[in-house]
Amino acid sequence: VRAMSEASRIEQAIASAEAERFDLRALLADCAEGYRDLLGARRLDVHLPDGAHAFHGAPDLIVQALDKLIDNASGFCPPEGWVRIALETGESGVRIRVANQGPRLPEAMRHRLFDSLVSLREHPRGAVHLGLGLYVVRLVCEVHRGHAEADDLPGGEGVVFTLHLRGMGR
Repeated sequence: VRAMSEASRIEQAIASAEAERFDLRALLADCAEGYRDLLGARRLDVHLPDGAHAFHGAPDLIVQALDKLIDNASGFCPPEGWVRIALETGESGVRIRVANQGPRLPEAMRHRLFDSLVSLREHPRGAVHLGLGLYVVRLVCEVHRGHAEADDLPGGEGVVFTLHLRGMGR
């Protein structure tokens, strides 16, 4: 019941977010610097286009989605592994990719990864994980007229989560 209540609260907060024009590239660069300490010994590679990239959306929500993806990356990436953040721009919007070294996605869960109350994390006995992180990522993408997807990297060296964003309505 607590998890369902939390999911409902999150849905309402995301739906009521207000859009603004901001530099998406600068936002991602700032976030990446903050993630370096969180990732410990893991290598963080950041691939951003040159120059500013104006975007119409909710920067706080994009940060929240990135936080969830980096938390996942940190949890599944080996301590000596790597995490990569990239921004790709195109005519139909932007793609933010967060990749990490680690295990492949479980085949049976692929179609449910972004659903509410789904978690792949192992928990110590009695620990509770609400399974809302990737659901938040999905909602953030949807409010930015986009979607999220997850795939194994070629060669099975890890996974990549991609946020396809077109911006919020004007």
